[in-house]
Amino acid sequence: MSKSKYACINAKTLAMSARRLQDHDFFELIKASDLKEVFYYLRDHTDYAPFIKMLDSENLHRSDLEVRLNYLKVQEIEKLLYYLSGPDKSFIKVYLVRLEVESLRILIRGIVRKEALESLRDMMVYSKNHTKVPFDRLLRVKDWDEFKKLLVDTDYYRIFEIHKSLETEAELVMIEKKLDRYYYDLLRNRLFKLDKKSNHELIEAQQRHFDLLNLVWIYRGKKFYNLSREEILAYSLRGGLKLNEKRLGDLAGTKNVDEMKAQLVDSDYAFLFNHTKTIDLYMERRQERYLYYLYKRLFSEGGGSLAQVVAYIRLLDFEVEDITSIIESKRYRMGEIETKKYLIRSFD
Repeated sequence: MSKSKYACINAKTLAMSARRLQDHDFFELIKASDLKEVFYYLRDHTDYAPFIKMLDSENLHRSDLEVRLNYLKVQEIEKLLYYLSGPDKSFIKVYLVRLEVESLRILIRGIVRKEALESLRDMMVYSKNHTKVPFDRLLRVKDWDEFKKLLVDTDYYRIFEIHKSLETEAELVMIEKKLDRYYYDLLRNRLFKLDKKSNHELIEAQQRHFDLLNLVWIYRGKKFYNLSREEILAYSLRGGLKLNEKRLGDLAGTKNVDEMKAQLVDSDYAFLFNHTKTIDLYMERRQERYLYYLYKRLFSEGGGSLAQVVAYIRLLDFEVEDITSIIESKRYRMGEIETKKYLIRSFD
């Protein structure tokens, strides 16, 4: 797709972006005294209104509000798909697969915890127009074997088939890691099918995301799980920008976290480890803030490629995450200053 062929969809993303929350909206949400005030503001002043207006403000549950924010993502991505074709369309569909994977994760956790899966229906968000997963039937299954059989015609069956049982949290963690690997392998494969010349910056941005995910995984694998080099590499992502196979192997083979950090002191990603006392508390936020400003730049500069479309979707992800963090802050009665520390966007 040439630069001129992206003109229509980029005009669409610009129009859609104008309806996203601005700093003043976040200030109002942060100032809200409780969950109910957050709900009223979102309902009365934002694009989330159609997805949350049916909620009962007098019996409002935090999780219900958080889940429904994600319905806007499905709507926006489906709108954008209308303007795309070929590898571009296939790539954008990956962001719907992410929601599909999260919905499967909810059901699988329900099986482990022996919950009635039908009770989890309202927690699931996915595109009914772009899924081959029979979610309505999955909600009625009684056990793991029945669950797997219903997925025999999907890519997920090959992930689940070797797991004969699903009884423990350890088995759940293994399956969840495989689901994550499936998603990111799919994203990588479709990413490298895009036109490399026009999408150079988009591809590089995603490769940096792979790097960051790997660094967080290696750090946590060493600090909290004492994993071996082989175990870490088994679930590391391939296709990063700065962390090739050898670099990943070197980092995974370090004796401890301090040795790992020493190898990264002069790298592009040293910022993840610069604040020793708050590494664990803010690592994910630092990673996401780095990506937020990366995609913000891509949105403003990527009008001649698919980059602007992807940047819009990723910025919407970050918006929902920040709203969710604000909702969480009301639960713990955080003040305005404390709440801002947990947000991806910065107001300084």
